[in-house]
Amino acid sequence: MKHAARLGLLLFITALWPVAAAEITLPKLEMASRGRVDNGDFVLSSMISADIALTGGYKYAFLLGFTLDAPDIAKAFSSRNFRIEPINNGGAGPSDDEYNALADKLNNQATLGFRVAKATARELFGRPLELSYFLGEGDDFCTGDEFSPRFGLFPISTDFRGFFYFPEGIGGISTRQYNGIHGTRGTGFSLALTKWDNFVPMLYLYQDFPGLKPVTGATGVYVFEDDYLYSGDLRLLFHKNWLSLEAFGGASLNSGMGSSVRGGLMLHFAAGNGAEFFAQGGVPGWTRGENFSIDNLFFLIEPRLRLGRFGMSVTFFYHPLEYLHIRTDDEKGKANINVKFQFGNPDSGFVGGIETGGDIKLDGSEDFVLRIAPFGSFISGGLRWDAKIRIMPLEFDTPEKVIEFFIGVRTAF
Repeated sequence: MKHAARLGLLLFITALWPVAAAEITLPKLEMASRGRVDNGDFVLSSMISADIALTGGYKYAFLLGFTLDAPDIAKAFSSRNFRIEPINNGGAGPSDDEYNALADKLNNQATLGFRVAKATARELFGRPLELSYFLGEGDDFCTGDEFSPRFGLFPISTDFRGFFYFPEGIGGISTRQYNGIHGTRGTGFSLALTKWDNFVPMLYLYQDFPGLKPVTGATGVYVFEDDYLYSGDLRLLFHKNWLSLEAFGGASLNSGMGSSVRGGLMLHFAAGNGAEFFAQGGVPGWTRGENFSIDNLFFLIEPRLRLGRFGMSVTFFYHPLEYLHIRTDDEKGKANINVKFQFGNPDSGFVGGIETGGDIKLDGSEDFVLRIAPFGSFISGGLRWDAKIRIMPLEFDTPEKVIEFFIGVRTAF
């Protein structure tokens, strides 16, 4: 982790050296904490994500991103006062208690990690071309986030994502979050044709990071996959009046000649009378030779209604079995529904409301989880402050799970 931070700092300093007159901005900053009772103790888990952007006018830009994750901030700070001592027990392996204590320390560290470095050149060779070279987490597909900077739109993406809604993350790993149908991860290039005002085709060629696979017979132990993935994606963005549309398709090939394909579509339209509709649907990944089923699908629909200061939305989200090349069996057949009522101006001033919804396993393997959550948010000084109390009334048999708290701050410009 230290090496990753040093690499990011070196990249940043290298970029700064020839462009002292460039402008440094913070396009993204998000900080969130969750408070809950765990084994009789009140526990705070937190995450911070920040991007540093270096721009020199319109024609070039450099982006550097970091993420800090702290599943249990109290344990993370306490652990800094101790070190892991070598075991000297005659060659015998550690006991269960010793292993679990080590796992608890490692899993609850506060870690600062390098996330992305991206350099972009616009109007390449005087042509309507945009070339980017990226390391780490590249662009995410079908989120809707790209339409604001590209076409000057108000945000159209769903709020039903991230730490506030999925604090356990994907498969119990809080750092793994759904954000769109697919995303580029690795080292590579993207090329965009910016000839048209309302249509942008983009091509991505990159080498994915190697995946991890569990070691047979060893709980919680993973090793790197033997084969690297070489990937390519074609992405299309379109906006016209009330319609915004994004589509992509891609494939990955490993050195053993195994292949997987993916594709998806994002749709948003505004009827002009306060009614909107947002949808994402597609296949994040399907490996050739495997059976294809509904479990391969990523599916989210969200009708919205806005009447003056009143707004509501209904969201249904079906989880895919595979996401970003990682198969997570716990996600099979899982779905969420969320109904949100709010009052106020989301762009300025205070917004409050209540949302209710829950989780369901379509195969019936888990009980339905009901949640009721009053929330509030306001914008001040370019920052949006959010707070939510989440109540699980059906968990009365385990009172410590009935209520949890969330607070977060993110950039709002």
